[in-house]
Amino acid sequence: MTALLLVFLAAAPDAGTPQTLPELRRLAKQLEPDIASPWVKQWLVNVNELKPVTPSTWFCSKDKKTCGEKNPGDFTERTIDDDFVYARISDPLGYARAFELIAETGFTPAGKKVLDFGYGNLGQLLMLAPLGVEAHGLEIDPLLPIAGKKVSPKKGRVVLHHGYFASDEQLVKEVGGGYDLWLSKNTLKRGYVHPAEPKDAKAQIDLGLDDAKFLSLVFSELRPGGLFVIYNIAAPKPGPYKPMADGRSPFSKEALTAAGFEVVSFDADDSPKAKVMAAKLEWATDWPDVQETLVATITIARRPTR
Repeated sequence: MTALLLVFLAAAPDAGTPQTLPELRRLAKQLEPDIASPWVKQWLVNVNELKPVTPSTWFCSKDKKTCGEKNPGDFTERTIDDDFVYARISDPLGYARAFELIAETGFTPAGKKVLDFGYGNLGQLLMLAPLGVEAHGLEIDPLLPIAGKKVSPKKGRVVLHHGYFASDEQLVKEVGGGYDLWLSKNTLKRGYVHPAEPKDAKAQIDLGLDDAKFLSLVFSELRPGGLFVIYNIAAPKPGPYKPMADGRSPFSKEALTAAGFEVVSFDADDSPKAKVMAAKLEWATDWPDVQETLVATITIARRPTR
């Protein structure tokens, strides 16, 4: 989310987040001329389908594993509102470039089943659903599924899963399979999964399986012809190694191939067009050197049809 949007939110704390949706709509309209794919254009237009959320207060454990309406004594107070539902953590409109590149493979969303791994906020999922998508989101924050019950798309379906994938076997069963698109945006980064420094660094995202088993699981959850996509935006700079700035694929091309995938592209550079998107979404407001430091990469692997 842009700093401009944050300023609006801070200006009216008692009124929920009245500027969240207007800002998203304004920025979506600003970005639309740079979008080529008809269905991605329509996805942007679907920001107008998002409805205001009546703010509500919840209490969550410090480990964020449990949330409820009452405070047992040591839980943290949290609020579900427009900002939390539609723009928590990141800008949902930032999915536009990933979707554009996915569209270039020939992917069309109508009637498809999509999984967003580490979805962060509901905005992009609720914009996908009206395209006829069964949109699944996977996250560890238990307040997100609660928030999801407050909003529902007019068309399509949004299903939210909570927990640690893939160490939780029950969650793996719940997520199921039959996906046409298995997408990770800014979650499966090498810096998060296999940090390069220091040598004994622990992963910030523990997938619960080694690479071969994890990729085999993703492969099994895709339909023949389905896509596994990793799209990351990062800002690598000189100086100490920062895991979040290492946006390369955490899995090698060889590992993807060994799992049975056809590798369509591997860590392909999308920085120039991602910078155009960043300009239209006004990210420079709180990322001043975005045009100098932004690096975007995409890896696309397909499960063969045979």
